[in-house]
Amino acid sequence: MSARQAVIVGAGGHAVSVAETVRSAGYELIGFTSTIDFGSTLLGMPVAAEIPHDHLAAGGVVFVAIGDNAIRQKVWQGLVSTVPVEQLPAVCHASAIIAPAAHISAGAVIMQGAIVANRAQVGLGCLLNTGSILEHESELAEFASLAPRAVTGGRVVVGARTAISLGAVVKHGLTIGADTVVGASSYVDRDLPSNVVAYGVPARVIRSRERGDAYLG
Repeated sequence: MSARQAVIVGAGGHAVSVAETVRSAGYELIGFTSTIDFGSTLLGMPVAAEIPHDHLAAGGVVFVAIGDNAIRQKVWQGLVSTVPVEQLPAVCHASAIIAPAAHISAGAVIMQGAIVANRAQVGLGCLLNTGSILEHESELAEFASLAPRAVTGGRVVVGARTAISLGAVVKHGLTIGADTVVGASSYVDRDLPSNVVAYGVPARVIRSRERGDAYLG
C-alpha cells in the first residue's frame, strides 16, 4: 500500500522540522505552500502558492508548519473553511511517546522525542517540539506550544496560544493563562495570568503583551 501524500503549509525553518516528523509518521511529503516563498524549493521540493486542488480531491492530508501560535491559528481557521478536518490530522514523530489514555486533537504536531503522558490533553493545532514533555493530566489548550525541552509537571493547564519557551519548566498543578509567553530556561512556580511575558528563576511577570505580539520581541 502506498503512503498517504502530504503537503505542508509553511516554508520556513519550522517547516523543515515538521517535514521530518511527517516523514517519520509514514506520509509521503510532496511539497510545501507559502504565500511568501512560493516559486522556490525547500528540501528539494516545490513551494506552491496554494494547496493543489487535485491533492485535496485525492484525499491527501495537510499539516500546518508555522511556529507562531497566533499566526498558526489564523492559518488553520482559513484552511478549515475549504479543507475537511479529517484531512488536517495530528501528526506524531515515530520517536514520540504518547500514553494510551492521552488525547491528541486535530492539527497537533508532536516532534522527535516528545512525551505526552497519561490522561494529558493536547488541544487543536498545538505544537510539542523536540524533547518536550506534557506530564500526566496536563492540558495544552488550542494552538499552545512547548518549545524544545520544555517540561510541565502533572495537572498543569496551559492556555490557548501560550508559548512555553526553550527548556522552561512549569511546576505541577499550575495554570498559565492564554496568550502568555514563558521565557527560555525559566522555572514557573506559581500561576501566571493571560497576556503577559514572564521569565526567570523563579519566573515573574515582566510586562504585558497583546495577542499577536511577536514571541521574541
